[in-house]
Amino acid sequence: MQNICPRCQSPIPADAPSGLCPACLLLGVAASTNASQAAAMNVPAIEEVTAAFPELEVLDIIGHGGMGVVFKVRQPKLNRFAALKLLPQSIAADPAFATRFEREAQLLAKLNHPNIVAVYDYGQRGGFFYLLMEYVDGVNLRQAMRASRFTPAQALNIVPRICEALQFAHDEHVLHRDIKPENILLDAKGRVKLVDFGIAKLIGDGTPEFKHPYEVHLTQAVTSLGTPAYMAPEQRAAPGDVDHRADIYSLGVVFYELLTGELPYGAFVPPSAKSTADPRVDAIVAQALENERERRQQSAAEVKTQVEGMTSNPEQKSQQQPSPGLAAPPSVPRHPPQNPMNKHTQIVALLHIGLGAFSLLAAIVVFAVFGMVGGIVISQGEHEAAGVLGIIAVFIAGFLAVLALPGIIGGLGLYRGRSWGRPVVLVLGVLHLANIPFGTALGIYTLWALLNESPAPAPLPAPSSPPPIG
Repeated sequence: MQNICPRCQSPIPADAPSGLCPACLLLGVAASTNASQAAAMNVPAIEEVTAAFPELEVLDIIGHGGMGVVFKVRQPKLNRFAALKLLPQSIAADPAFATRFEREAQLLAKLNHPNIVAVYDYGQRGGFFYLLMEYVDGVNLRQAMRASRFTPAQALNIVPRICEALQFAHDEHVLHRDIKPENILLDAKGRVKLVDFGIAKLIGDGTPEFKHPYEVHLTQAVTSLGTPAYMAPEQRAAPGDVDHRADIYSLGVVFYELLTGELPYGAFVPPSAKSTADPRVDAIVAQALENERERRQQSAAEVKTQVEGMTSNPEQKSQQQPSPGLAAPPSVPRHPPQNPMNKHTQIVALLHIGLGAFSLLAAIVVFAVFGMVGGIVISQGEHEAAGVLGIIAVFIAGFLAVLALPGIIGGLGLYRGRSWGRPVVLVLGVLHLANIPFGTALGIYTLWALLNESPAPAPLPAPSSPPPIG
């Protein structure tokens, strides 16, 4: 039986997000930009664009922002509508941009997927760098959310489509870098389309690239590209070292916003506590929003599998509901630590840092003392003895330094919750067992503290067990 919109009584397409009427969305949201707004943003006039693109009928301004301005155009020869995106004119002054644009646009044009807005053509014309793209007759997700609150069922229907688009792009070594509701479109049939793949990186400032697994890209600009509220921690802190998991984090923010109507700032309440969402979705969203990218889902396909696995087993929802009278679930920290640390673990980390610092200081003192003694011996003409002292000094100082650095680095890693900190300190603990008496005590304490520490909760539990909140 076909769904009917309760507002306009129109049939809802079978492939539209459940319960979401595209016709009502289009009627209730104004997507175009008026002339006064365009003038305020220094958007080129339609006449200027028409002069630069005489083969196109320039009809209207669809929208504009930091990534440029988009016009609705018609291609008379093909009798089809298209979207003409003009990148900011300020970037044309960059002499290296033309080469960057050529390579990036060719890569974007290869993204042929039903859930990705297609790139028809690209180039430079009349002082504009442009992309001619597929025209989507619809609204973006931001406009749709303002027009009508999404139900959990609608959100769970949309997210897998976004995952499919992201996985396809990531397989082609293309990162989006700016996943947010404004870049997720819903057409007149309710289909999901992602737009502006790679545009955030494309219009970067052209600073030297940083090599990483996606080095097929020419323009790995070392600047924070994207929208702050949706950016992964590493994208803000080290934008030259982001990978596809930054897109997964941004997707987690969008997912949370779809379910709750809010952004997950600070310590946020699980989605199921603010909506009628299945409690099992809490673990999926929390994992996507992990501070450490190693703890997130490792691919968009994994997110899709988790969501579809939950929706395909709705009977398990009742097993997850809290009993009447129980308190609301606790808040989920926005950036949870890598591992839960108890008091003993913190003490172990500090002891290894302290011992490492002491050993490093001892190495410096030994080297200085032997240097002074060697100078005295040389002044007395005992050059051979001075050489022996020098060798001994280098050996002792080097030995102490080799012991010091792993202790300092491993201890800091453990204290800050890094995934590599624990194994480094465990190895040091085993080695210290042979260092009688103090090292033996430290080694025993280290192994006891770390091996008896409570393990971190699994990011996604088996379907038969309740999901952790945090």
